[in-house]
Amino acid sequence: MLETHCRQYAETREWVVAAVFADVGPLPPLEERKGWTGVQNALAAGTARGVVTWTRSMVAESAEAWERLVVRLGELAWFLAAGALDTPGQALYGRGCPDEVSASHGQGVRRVPNRGSSSPRADPPTRR
Repeated sequence: MLETHCRQYAETREWVVAAVFADVGPLPPLEERKGWTGVQNALAAGTARGVVTWTRSMVAESAEAWERLVVRLGELAWFLAAGALDTPGQALYGRGCPDEVSASHGQGVRRVPNRGSSSPRADPPTRR
């Protein structure tokens, strides 16, 4: 269900979903998750330009952690987007729920779109 939502979020923006990564809880810290490692590899390899996640709290413990992650990815010319808004620390779903991350070639951490196949009309989100 979360994968479907993230895929639709990306596809309505004409982002190509290249891969989907999922971790099932209880979840360790982000950098220790196999799914997040897959996302990082897809970004580094150029098969994705960004990540779409269902909620911010799936990849960040706080609003500040989310912003740090957005900035970190942005500095590498990648993006991070959440399909549903929530406030980290007050998650819509508990930390023990599945965490799906996708890498996208256009914009978005739940899905990963392919880099060379994004639409010119689908520019990555910009930071404030």
